[in-house]
Formats: sequence, structure tokens, C-alpha cells
Amino acid sequence: MADSQPVEEKIDEIVNTTSVVFESLSGYGSLILESLYIVIGAVLVIFVIHWLAAKLIYPRLKAKRLVRVFFGTLYALVIVIVSLLILEEIGVPTEGVAELALAGVLIGSVVVFFLVPFVPRLPLFIGHMVDINGTFGVVSAIDIFRITIKQFDGIITTLPTTMVLAAKIKNYSQLPHKRIEIKLSVNNDSELETTRQIVLQLLSVDERVLEEPSPPFTHVINATAAGVEMMAYCWVKTEDFLSTRTDLWLKLVQAFNDDERISMSLPQHEVFLHS
Repeated sequence: MADSQPVEEKIDEIVNTTSVVFESLSGYGSLILESLYIVIGAVLVIFVIHWLAAKLIYPRLKAKRLVRVFFGTLYALVIVIVSLLILEEIGVPTEGVAELALAGVLIGSVVVFFLVPFVPRLPLFIGHMVDINGTFGVVSAIDIFRITIKQFDGIITTLPTTMVLAAKIKNYSQLPHKRIEIKLSVNNDSELETTRQIVLQLLSVDERVLEEPSPPFTHVINATAAGVEMMAYCWVKTEDFLSTRTDLWLKLVQAFNDDERISMSLPQHEVFLHS
């Protein structure tokens, strides 16, 4: 019996300690829940103000990045201040921490505004179709030291990041739209206005051809003894670029073959023999 008494006392002590811990956690839980409500409410208010600023003020501002950094600082300050209030309510001293945290947010905002624009960044992402100094393909991997390009002939090319940062990069995927340019050489005896109308019609009836940024149009760019050079332009979605350009070329060649009023000029040489 003497041995069982200390065991029972230890069990009671553990039970009491556990209940105290659970009571404390439940109290902290309600505090954390209330704080979350405050954070969500404050973030929503800032988000609405930011949204209104983006709609009403951004179009008239030149320093848009300054406004973005300002609202980013507000988001960070809300989270930091609420976190400090929670710690203070729990009983953790925050005298020195509060000043450091607020100073850290402000210093971070200054660093983001002044230094980030000077940090070199790659103008490409995984999945982008790019041409880097003659290496043409799709970006399949990016890390600190190298960039991997999967070329369309099945060859994997790895380029050092430092070289890519200094290279001439053509990014075919960065913008949502791409312009197709078709150069035609038409015989001088063809009906040029008819040719122009046929080309415009073929471009316009294709569902993939867009009216924005601009509708399809043509220009005569040169006229020589060999023929008249004409350029046709149209805009398509980036993902439709290659397939649309191929289909348009096939339709144009077929149209030139079917219509006797128009014909493409072909390179030819006349040889005169004198006996």
C-alpha cells in the first residue's frame, strides 16, 4: 500500500498538469482564432483598397511599383502587429522584438523598392519556347547554375545561367499573342488588288486569326522586274502560331494555283545563245 500511494499521487499530478495544459491551449486557441479574424479582416480591407487603387489610380501613375511596395508593406505590418499582440497576450515580452520586427519590415520594403530592380532576373520560365544565342527549343529545367533546353530535334542542351544572363534571348511564349508574317512574291501581270483581297479573305476566315491587337492586313513592300513583293500580317494566340502559319501557307499556295488571275513569281533565268 505504501508503494501504491506515490504512484497514485504521480498519476494525479500528471492528470492535473494535462488538464492545465489543455485549459491553457483552449484559451490560446480562442485568442489565436480572434487574431485570425482580425488578420483576415485587415487583409480584406487592404485588398479592397489595393483593388480600387489598381482600377482608379494605377492608370494615372508612373510609379506603379512604389504603390505595390506600399501595399505589400501594409500586408506585412498587419501580420507582424497581430503576431506581436498575440505574443504579448500570452505573456511573452515583446519590448525589444517589436521594434526589431517593425524595423525589419520597413527595411525590407526599402530593399525591395531600391535594390530588386537591379537584381538580374531570367526573362523565361519552364515551358517557354526560347531562342538563346541560336539554341532554339523549350525550357525544361532551371536551377541556380544551369538552364536546360529541349530542342525540337530531340537534343537536350544545357546552358550556364551566367551565360544566359548575358545572352540575346528571344522568348516566343512570354506574350499571349504573336504576329504571323507571310512574304509573297507575285507576278507583275497578276491582278494585284485581287491578290490582296484573296489573301485578306483567307486570313480573315481562319477562326484562329484574331482581330486584336489588329485585324489582318497586307502591304506591298517592293516591286522589281521579277515581281511584286507583298507582306501579309495577322495575329494569333501564341500556342496557335506554328499550326496557323503552316495552314495559311498551304491555303495561299492552293489559292494561287486555283485562280488564273493571280500567280506567284518564280526565280527564272533567260539564256540567249548566239551562234
